[in-house]
Amino acid sequence: MEPLARFESHVAGRNARVAIWPDRIEWSQPGRTMVANVLLVILAVYTVGLALLVPALRPRFKERSRQMLAMKAVQSVAAQRDGLHTAVAVVAGATTIAFRVPHADAPRIEALIRDLVLG
Repeated sequence: MEPLARFESHVAGRNARVAIWPDRIEWSQPGRTMVANVLLVILAVYTVGLALLVPALRPRFKERSRQMLAMKAVQSVAAQRDGLHTAVAVVAGATTIAFRVPHADAPRIEALIRDLVLG
């Protein structure tokens, strides 16, 4: 089964890959890249800091974290211009998650989530 929509966004100030499914919204944030790991090793060797070397050599996964929000929990959806992007804010309980997307994609994403919430 494929998601209804996939897009790149900014969630809580970090890049994220978002997928909208009929029953949930999932987003994952990428972990460190190989370049970042190499730079940490160089920094650790340069400063002779073993405390930096040990965390840099740990295996890293492609995704740092994966989070999910059930459509049943979504109470409202709103879009608001936010500088160079539009923030599609999804409210669930006391939590508001803002997905910052390009202006052209915001109405489509907002309408899709709203349709899924209303059934």
